[in-house]
Amino acid sequence: MKSLLITLFLSFFCLSGHAVSIESAFQLGEKKHPRLDRLLPNVASFMAFSKDSTKLIVKGMEGSLVEWDLNSQQKREIDNIPTKRLFAYATVSNQMLIQTEDNVSIQNIEGENEIQITDGGYELGSLSSDGTLAVLSKGEKEFELWQLVTGSLKQTNTYQTTLPIRNGLTISNDGNYVAAAEGTYRDGEGHKTVIEIWDTSNGKQPWRVFNTGEILGVWNLAFSNDGRMLAVDTQLNAKSGIRVWDIHTGTHLLKKSAFEAYWTRALAFAPNNTAGSIEYLFSGDEKGNLRVWMIPGGEASFWVTYPTGIQALAFSPDAKYLAVALWDTTIQILRWNSNGK
Repeated sequence: MKSLLITLFLSFFCLSGHAVSIESAFQLGEKKHPRLDRLLPNVASFMAFSKDSTKLIVKGMEGSLVEWDLNSQQKREIDNIPTKRLFAYATVSNQMLIQTEDNVSIQNIEGENEIQITDGGYELGSLSSDGTLAVLSKGEKEFELWQLVTGSLKQTNTYQTTLPIRNGLTISNDGNYVAAAEGTYRDGEGHKTVIEIWDTSNGKQPWRVFNTGEILGVWNLAFSNDGRMLAVDTQLNAKSGIRVWDIHTGTHLLKKSAFEAYWTRALAFAPNNTAGSIEYLFSGDEKGNLRVWMIPGGEASFWVTYPTGIQALAFSPDAKYLAVALWDTTIQILRWNSNGK
């Protein structure tokens, strides 16, 4: 079924002189009835577009890894990665960071040129966009930086964090910064969650620390494409929220709380290919709400509600398409335009 089951009307609005539109393009996959006890195996837990924006890499909840061709709307099987195994994807180099039972390795999406990093045991990891830098954590109070040198990966530094890295670890596209979502829980003290930003050229101490307060944790940890902003979701008192910081100044650019959804499960920055001052952040939550936030300003400028939850979001590098993964196992491809393009 290639047409959307929900009609998204082409919607135009103007914010600070910026015309923006979003409309349905096509659908990938067949709709299934969501389960109430757990997500279906083919619900996309991760999505990323290829460098040329013609392919969509999708990892399912139970490990299936497929590649969708957007022109033919056909998919091919790539691999199967067990649910709790580490996985990351580098768009520019078309490489995967994956963990098997015995090791962690980087390999081309075609399964060629595998480079083993080290023995298994890692919980979290991320790749720079060009695949030359990898960060890995075992969930303890440290993470490692690995660098691709003359065809092999070498560990170059270990960074000591304040709290255990429980909630997320990601590296900016250019490899200059690492964000670690850390936290603890103690009876009588509740949850403590902080986000540390590290400069990869300095392993002595975190470059900046964001104290999120007493929240349950975070689901998403996302740098903007230029690495200037960091977005996370929050969870407090069974209600989710979103925060965005400018990592250079430390200022809040967006702070929203008390959404009806328990978790905001997906965040994605729209590529800013116009060098303009306005940025857009998309969010998707368990109630099926797809929102786009204008930064700075924090205004929710567009809002669509699907009849089922949103699990993942991804933007194409050319800023033409937004992929929305729903709990009914479909992926809705939306056409996105900003500044009237």
